[in-house]
Amino acid sequence: MIGRVTPGYMVNDFLANLHAREEKMQNVQNQLSTGYRINLPSQDPVGTINFMDFDSRLKEINTYQTIVNNAQSKIKVVDSNLNSVTEILQRIRELAVQGANGIYTKEERRNMAVEADQLLREILQLANSYYKDNALFGGTMVDETPFKPTIQTDPDTGTEFVKDVRYIGNNQSQIIEAERGEIIDINQPGNQIFWADNMEIYSTLNVSGYTAPIDSKIVVDGVEINISSGDNLEVIVQKINKAGVAVKASIITREGASYLALESTSPHQISLMDTDGGRVLQDLGFIDHGMNPPYNYSPAARVYTGSVFDVLINFRKALLSNDIFKIGGTALAQIDQSLSNVLKFRAHLGAVSQRLEKITDRFLADEAYITEAKDNSIGTDISKSIIDMKTLEFSHDVALNIGARILPKTLLDFLR
Repeated sequence: MIGRVTPGYMVNDFLANLHAREEKMQNVQNQLSTGYRINLPSQDPVGTINFMDFDSRLKEINTYQTIVNNAQSKIKVVDSNLNSVTEILQRIRELAVQGANGIYTKEERRNMAVEADQLLREILQLANSYYKDNALFGGTMVDETPFKPTIQTDPDTGTEFVKDVRYIGNNQSQIIEAERGEIIDINQPGNQIFWADNMEIYSTLNVSGYTAPIDSKIVVDGVEINISSGDNLEVIVQKINKAGVAVKASIITREGASYLALESTSPHQISLMDTDGGRVLQDLGFIDHGMNPPYNYSPAARVYTGSVFDVLINFRKALLSNDIFKIGGTALAQIDQSLSNVLKFRAHLGAVSQRLEKITDRFLADEAYITEAKDNSIGTDISKSIIDMKTLEFSHDVALNIGARILPKTLLDFLR
């Protein structure tokens, strides 16, 4: 049933519709002037949430892009240093080939030894390089110089030589998070890059019949391995060999006694540690209590290894002692191994650099698509808004014209 229509009702209804239309016109005008379809979250909650998600992802991409750009710059510095190391090792190899030739005199080989020592010092300087005040080749110990030399004066010539070089960094790779959940090793520690020989550690303790006394953990090259109470030698060896580290464990039986041995499967310094209150590696004669890896090896263990610096020091000694066979045999072979190992890590750097470039390309594409989606989620459709504005203006003018005709007359209409 239609209610009674009075002049007051007609006025109020007209004004209500007029205000509603003006409000719509104002909303469209705001969309055109600001360029945004949503100016308040209440206007479109779903669109607002989408906009915030897109905006958050764009900021995340910018953050990761900064990390990737910094990593790429760092890789270039590392590769530049390793390129210099490669050139120096090639020169040292030339010296080894020359020194093994019988036409050179003892004095000439002594001069070669002096040059070899200077080249060793330059490699040491490169191994101790920094990038943005962080050591490049100390693993995650970036505040300390990773390689510490010991200098000694030769009693025959009075010349200072590098006697020994000790690595004091750790065996952890330097990593970045290039994307959400995407972890990349961008640089390896110095006790992998500047290593020449596979490392061998032989326990001299007879561990026949050994079983782990308690549940504990051992750490081999940074990887935790769970040891259960009652695990015997065979089980411990099996767990180490299945841990996914470049270390092979084996049992050596001699004269009825059992000894454990560890050998790296690629040139690097093996890091060992007991954790969770255990002492399995101590009981097996590999490490000593109270020392930190990688120099916590037990005095009872026989350790055979060689860094690039050990190789070059031995090569220099062979030159000084005029040992032609050692120069052309062991020394030359170890120099080749050192060169091969450095080139292997340079290839790794190249692969990582290519991956980071692909990630950068992906970021650029994602940024373009997400920016477009973000703009579309709250942006104004200009052509549609203009049509809507013209439609509202026309209907508003029509409403005013009709309203002027049909609204009830007042006393003022009769005073004209």
